[in-house]
Amino acid sequence: MRQRGVALIVVLWVVALLSLLATSFGLGVRREASLAAQRIENTRLLAACEAAVHYAAYHLRLADPTVRWRADGRIRSWRWDDVEVRLAVSGEAGKVDINRADAPLLQAVLKLAGADPAQLPALADAILDWRDSDRDRRPNGAEAPEYRAAGLSYLPADQFFGAVEEVGMVLGMTPELTRRLLPWITVHGRRGIDPASAPAALLRALPGIDPQAVEAYLQGRESGDVPPFPPVPGIPFEKGSGQVYAVQVQARRQGRMASLQATIQIRGGALHYLEWREIPLPQSLFSAEDSRRLSARSPAAMTR
Repeated sequence: MRQRGVALIVVLWVVALLSLLATSFGLGVRREASLAAQRIENTRLLAACEAAVHYAAYHLRLADPTVRWRADGRIRSWRWDDVEVRLAVSGEAGKVDINRADAPLLQAVLKLAGADPAQLPALADAILDWRDSDRDRRPNGAEAPEYRAAGLSYLPADQFFGAVEEVGMVLGMTPELTRRLLPWITVHGRRGIDPASAPAALLRALPGIDPQAVEAYLQGRESGDVPPFPPVPGIPFEKGSGQVYAVQVQARRQGRMASLQATIQIRGGALHYLEWREIPLPQSLFSAEDSRRLSARSPAAMTR
């Protein structure tokens, strides 16, 4: 009887162990299935974002100016099957090039991004010191000694910014200010900005600008009857080539979201990709109120 009791206990332990193993295996299978489903969903959303970039490029290359998209930053709505997509296209010539802009224009865009007005001269000079090739500190700027004194593990590059995100490394920049600044700057522009493609908020933020003249210009730009842009002391304006565009895309489905930023160049009818980043956008395109629904049709239907 005692041996039977021991055998029964052993059997019970074996059954419990097998049950535990089966439960662990089942949990592992369900976890792997959940991860696989998430990867499939992420792939679907990214595919929709990539399709939206090509969709935007198609409309930017149209020969008919009445249907060709304006690269003015407006938010457009679109659908890829059952994925909701929003995209915004802006001309890089209408943004502030942090590699070429002078101090007044840098201060204007920093103020637009919400920088402390008292810090504008220091931030602008620090950006200029970062990108120039010398080690001479500007009156309000920062070179290697200032970065060491701040306890930073790096020094200014003394060369052009390779990407707009690099501006966040400049002494005095905070992550929040960098996030707000990114939509307004570029490394694919010129010394001045092109008012024909510049965001309205940037034009309104220029120092010494006549508000009424800006609004009249924006109304004319929207209707196609573009008047000359009023001059602003210290701010150069240049007619952009209209060949380099920033495309921001967000796609969402069933509570999940993916984002993509691409910089494209249209030259000689050919499409070139200058930058391609699958990273979160500085602000959600779905939270903006100024959106315009273009079509709910699929790309296949639109090519027929």
